[in-house]
Amino acid sequence: MKYNIWNKWDPLKVCMLGNNYAPEFFNGIPNKAGDPLKRICEETLEDLEGFKTILQDFGAEVIQPDMDRSKRFLDNPSRYPRGPLQPRDDQIIIGNTCFTHCKDHPGIVQTLEKYCNSNIVYTKDLPMPESKYNQVACFESGDWPVYDDYAIGVELQDFVKQEIADLEFNSFPMSSSDCFLLDDRFLIGYNHKHIQPAKVSIENTIQFHAGKDISIEYTSTDGHLDANFHPIKPGAILSLYDVQNYRETFPGWDVCYLPDQSWNKIKPFLELKEKNKGKWWLAGEEDNDEFTHFVETWLQDWVGYVEETVFDVNVLMLDEHHCCVSNPNNEKVNKFFKKHKIEPIYVPWRHRYFWDGGLHCITLDLYREGKK
Repeated sequence: MKYNIWNKWDPLKVCMLGNNYAPEFFNGIPNKAGDPLKRICEETLEDLEGFKTILQDFGAEVIQPDMDRSKRFLDNPSRYPRGPLQPRDDQIIIGNTCFTHCKDHPGIVQTLEKYCNSNIVYTKDLPMPESKYNQVACFESGDWPVYDDYAIGVELQDFVKQEIADLEFNSFPMSSSDCFLLDDRFLIGYNHKHIQPAKVSIENTIQFHAGKDISIEYTSTDGHLDANFHPIKPGAILSLYDVQNYRETFPGWDVCYLPDQSWNKIKPFLELKEKNKGKWWLAGEEDNDEFTHFVETWLQDWVGYVEETVFDVNVLMLDEHHCCVSNPNNEKVNKFFKKHKIEPIYVPWRHRYFWDGGLHCITLDLYREGKK
């Protein structure tokens, strides 16, 4: 049993930390675009190494996806995915089981399998919901099996397998950035457009693998759940305004409400927003059109949507009394920490506005001491 996660604050003992391409990956790219990319990669690797040291000094084992340093972007620009920088995006640990959707960099899943190749559920292979299956089956050729046969994995005829594979069905990828496990409560952040078709599949999967006594709750959010609010210890939450009614969902808990990033006050970001729709920002390169054009043309899948993210919420708890933060100067948060006997630990993370990922995003807790 090498996976053990029941909440956000038990002592962290094993953690996956993201990894990234080296500066040399962009050798051969014209300097006006290549130099900023190389700087981002170099400083990202420096910050990852610093974060790794902090985690290890705390007593946590740190594992990272391997990277092939011989690869170059120009070898095949359309082939290379975003580096394995944010392992939380398509993986989550629920109790003693690891769930992965296998959509991100393959190095993440390979590292999880190397760490512990048992107790992994590949959610991309789960059957589609019955309503969707019945909807598409009646329009396809041949003699499809009934849903109950398909769902339990009976051997299907080859042409049926191919027809199912060709369907454009995307099951909801359970993600540690969109879901929180708080002992016997499993909270899922969603918008109505993408959660409804997969509800039954999600609930059956979680309760089958992690226990029927886990209560599954849904809360409507814009963007990732861990960019909206974060329960940092029993009784204490960091949150944006208007995320949910905490009197109903967390009665009696103390909530520290944070302001947004105030992008509308940052003139360079507003100017760049006209070019990249507010998705990312690299200070000092707002007027570098070659760099902006390169990122928007070739690296669309690498960047997120930074305008919807508040990184002061995106923290990593080491235990109930120690919290990794990327902003050491938020007086409101520091006062809240002091009130709840939490020591903030500053982790430099310079390019969070480019990668659209905070300290919580670039880690995946695999084992914490404690039990449900």
